[in-house]
Amino acid sequence: MRIPKVILLALTVVAGALTLTGTASAAYSDPLTTTAKQNLVWHATPAAALTALDGALPNVSLNTVVHDPSYAMTGCTTAEKAALPKAPVATRSMCWDADRAGTTTWSPQGLTTSGDADDDGLWGADRIILSGWHGTDALGRYNDARIQAINYDDPASPAYRMFYLAVPNSTGSSFSAAQAHMGGMAWYGDKIYVTAEGSTSTAIRVFSTKHILQMTDTTSNAIGKTSGGYAAYTYKYAMMQVGYYTYAGGTCSMSSDTGVPCFSSMSLDRSTTPAGIVTTEYFSDQSLHGRLYRYPMGDDYLLTGTATEAFRSSVGNMQGVLSHNGKWYVAHSSATVNGQLWGQTTTASTSATCGTTTACWAVHPEALTYDWSTGLVWSQSEWSTADCQAQGQTCGRSVFAVPLTSLS
Repeated sequence: MRIPKVILLALTVVAGALTLTGTASAAYSDPLTTTAKQNLVWHATPAAALTALDGALPNVSLNTVVHDPSYAMTGCTTAEKAALPKAPVATRSMCWDADRAGTTTWSPQGLTTSGDADDDGLWGADRIILSGWHGTDALGRYNDARIQAINYDDPASPAYRMFYLAVPNSTGSSFSAAQAHMGGMAWYGDKIYVTAEGSTSTAIRVFSTKHILQMTDTTSNAIGKTSGGYAAYTYKYAMMQVGYYTYAGGTCSMSSDTGVPCFSSMSLDRSTTPAGIVTTEYFSDQSLHGRLYRYPMGDDYLLTGTATEAFRSSVGNMQGVLSHNGKWYVAHSSATVNGQLWGQTTTASTSATCGTTTACWAVHPEALTYDWSTGLVWSQSEWSTADCQAQGQTCGRSVFAVPLTSLS
């Protein structure tokens, strides 16, 4: 989630000792505290609508998509490498081609991998990384959503294909762009979960790898049924929404930490039985404390909708969230320096240090995801090199991983 440039906060945080306005001696090093749970309500896309679109367009697998790449990932430039974590040090990193690295119309946010999706860490025979991006004001379609699907079978030569996220209409005669900020993603079985938007009642959108459609009109700058067939703004593929969750409490608030939460990020936790999704919320206002929630999986890789855990964290600007074996990890972002990665329980909150500071994580970091099959925690950085230069910073966009064992 981008911090608005007009209100950039000078958050040079030392040793996690930031005092939060309005809270007596609250600090990032404070442990989690319990809070009220927030349940979710499921709304399914009509099965007939999905069937109609599957019949009207070629239905392809995600494996087909990643073996039809448009662009190669690259090595990282000096500026992009400067955005990588200082501690723990990234053991894997890759960067985008020049257009994606510098685009102002799209922004990277959530991340998930085939290590979430399947027991063997593969999807079919492929190792896949999914990077979620949202449209910006410059695109003219703010919070339109796309996924950049990286074929990571050979880490020495990863490549990717982009596809759009879409919502069928009630009959399946057409579809529209899914509105999602993509701050977090999770992939379990055929279901791909993404965070929606703030200040709405929609919490999570759910898509399926069983409903990836190949467009028959790749020239129209439109989405849905066109005179030339079906289009998704010239993209070759679009994945259809199979349903969504709303907050049981109603419309969420991005300006209150006591009202209905707006999920800013999420990830999958495979260490529990059943597996589940964990979420967090983001506040740029340091007097507000984001909350963490856990939702277990039910049937057909869908959530039960009933929160089983809810905590409040004193870490500010929470971008990413992860939970494993009862420990929570949250990624903090700063406007001016490296972010921080905090490991939290109800008894402790700790972060890696580099020199005298805990500002050791990536610069402008986003979501977290854990690939249990490799032991790697993946994340990505948001700001382009041009964004960084405009603020007098040396940084850029990258996708990187660190071993879970290296986290505090």
